[in-house]
Amino acid sequence: MDTIQYLGEYSWLLIPLGLFLGLLGYRLLKASLFIIGLFFGVLLGFWIGDFAVNPLLGVILGFVLGIAFGVIAQFLYRFALFMAGMAGGALLATVIMRESGMDSSSTDYLLWMVGSGVAGGITTLIFHRFFILVITAIIGTTMVYQGTIQAFPEVGYKYWVWIPYLVLLLIFIVVQMVGARRSHRDPRSRENYRRQR
Repeated sequence: MDTIQYLGEYSWLLIPLGLFLGLLGYRLLKASLFIIGLFFGVLLGFWIGDFAVNPLLGVILGFVLGIAFGVIAQFLYRFALFMAGMAGGALLATVIMRESGMDSSSTDYLLWMVGSGVAGGITTLIFHRFFILVITAIIGTTMVYQGTIQAFPEVGYKYWVWIPYLVLLLIFIVVQMVGARRSHRDPRSRENYRRQR
């Protein structure tokens, strides 16, 4: 899903959200899950509006779905973890398939994206601590990428443009690992502790 086509000149709004997810996604997991739910709800609404050839429907539905997904993420914690893992898996598969030249309108593309998403969601539930850290870093990097890619010149950028984003992804992972060590608790046990109080 190409975010630039839906957000147009407002795609720069993704940069601070991506930085937040990349740097603080693990420590502030509930806020991160709200942002991820909001982001994908908005994109889903825009996609439906684009499919129905009604941009106004896309905007209204996007914000309604975004807020609904964000609120649902606050109450259905395990489901939200699964959805975050699914989003990260689907994003990673989309980037790999796009770079390998696979046709985005083919059924194989959709099946690989959905399969990678489900695998990412299940893996996140099983190995939640590590994958929360990695998935929020991947989604944060993707948001920064979508917010800044139009700033690069189109001629000759294809081969070197991934280097800064790969470095950014590694920085996000290292920063979150340091933050995770300082907090000494994984987000799920911290959330269970809050609910018991």
